[in-house]
Amino acid sequence: MSPVFLLLVHADPQQVKRLLRRLAPVGRCVVHVDAKSDVSAFRIDDPRVRYVSDRVDVRWGAISQVEATLKLMRTALAQCDASQVSHFVLLSGNCYPVRPMEEFRAFLQAHARADFIKMIPLTSTRKLHGRVRHFWFYEDLPVDGRKFTWVRLSRGLLQLAGKLGRRSFPLFAQWYFGSQWWALTPDTVRYLVSYPHEAAVKRFLRFSKAPDEIYFHTLLANSPWGHRVEPVTGHGPWDAANLHLIDPSLARWFRASDYEEIIASGRWFVRKVGSGVSGALCDRLDGPRAKTTARGIPTQP
Repeated sequence: MSPVFLLLVHADPQQVKRLLRRLAPVGRCVVHVDAKSDVSAFRIDDPRVRYVSDRVDVRWGAISQVEATLKLMRTALAQCDASQVSHFVLLSGNCYPVRPMEEFRAFLQAHARADFIKMIPLTSTRKLHGRVRHFWFYEDLPVDGRKFTWVRLSRGLLQLAGKLGRRSFPLFAQWYFGSQWWALTPDTVRYLVSYPHEAAVKRFLRFSKAPDEIYFHTLLANSPWGHRVEPVTGHGPWDAANLHLIDPSLARWFRASDYEEIIASGRWFVRKVGSGVSGALCDRLDGPRAKTTARGIPTQP
């Protein structure tokens, strides 16, 4: 049994292709390229790598993140023999392996019935609760990264008004939050893609903040697989990280100077890396010393 890697990518094709070449020898890869990007720039000539054809225009912090992830999951299930898959592992193009992927495959095989996804109740902090309690407009008024646009001003004014409103929480007694990046068993993935009230949940989360960090966690916590989901305390995706080293700033790009810190973390992946700022780091992580050092660190799921 081997993992299947699900990749959400939108930029930096050089780094994405480098990542795919690391992953493909140990498991098939299915890639969703944001519909705003040219898919041909991300293609590599490897039969173990497939690309989602029906792509989504993905917007930061919006329900389209959930849509793209569900398309990845459905495409992977259609193209793979699930009986030969240990886990479906969700990554971005800015994730990179810290430890040998052959060891990662063995680790997943040894935990074939475990789902690596952690959760925090949305009601645990006011900040988390506000992600769903108030109205957010990232899908209809997308983030474009510029300091000022009329769209950004409009979104800000609407969100200010949205904070004056209060929404009830339908469908579930408790909603949950966690890291977007997880590893799930085939049974769990099949449950998620066949959830009968998918449309209703997505409709409600359309006006939430970062529903990709809420949708899957809430469904699983309220499912027959809920006992597999590990509860944690905290308020950020770094607290609920499953396999990754994630910096609490969420904005830090890791460099070669961070190598020792990354190795010492014992994590399987690091986020964020890029082809420019992190090239030397990835070279070191690909090298023999990284492999030797990583073997001496206890596994942290």
